[in-house]
Amino acid sequence: MNKTVPLRTEPEIHSFLACLKRWNGNYYIAALIGINWGLRCSDILAMQVGDVIAGSGKRVQIIDRLKVNEIKTGKERHIFVTDKMRKELRDHIRSIKGWTIETPLVLSHKKNPSGGAKALSRQQLWHVISVAAAECGIRGDVGTHSLRKTYAYQAWRNGTRVDVIQKEFGHASIETTHRYACIPNEEQEKIYRRVDFSGSSH
Repeated sequence: MNKTVPLRTEPEIHSFLACLKRWNGNYYIAALIGINWGLRCSDILAMQVGDVIAGSGKRVQIIDRLKVNEIKTGKERHIFVTDKMRKELRDHIRSIKGWTIETPLVLSHKKNPSGGAKALSRQQLWHVISVAAAECGIRGDVGTHSLRKTYAYQAWRNGTRVDVIQKEFGHASIETTHRYACIPNEEQEKIYRRVDFSGSSH
């Protein structure tokens, strides 16, 4: 299983996002999508402006719910877009000069062979995420997959049942989700302490 770690505390997350935002808005929006929606890097970098805007024309209106067909699994996910994320996406798209519905949502500063807009590469996103994490003093191996793991860990930390996260991610077992989200072993042990019967009354 991938050895990358999630961002475990809110100060870590805020510091990490602030660092990326200072560097480049594309790095920042990619990290926001990964942390808030739990998407894989491949799905984030495949997104286009047209996937998140509602209606037509140049007025930027963001959809309330997003449908994503995961590249790796083919699974269809339906994501609720919060007001905060709608504002972030709106501001990001407004910053893109000459965007169309086919413009990559996470842009590279490089152009494609025909001179058009090009999506940021996986390697570049991994690099900036790992450098930002190191600059913020975040321990462990932090890479692109840490964004998705952060979504799972923070969902659990904020009270979402592990079986719900398991279903969302399509894991075969709760144990897989525990390992994936780096949930401490003692949390799983609490289950056995709470459900602990015997034939004795004492």
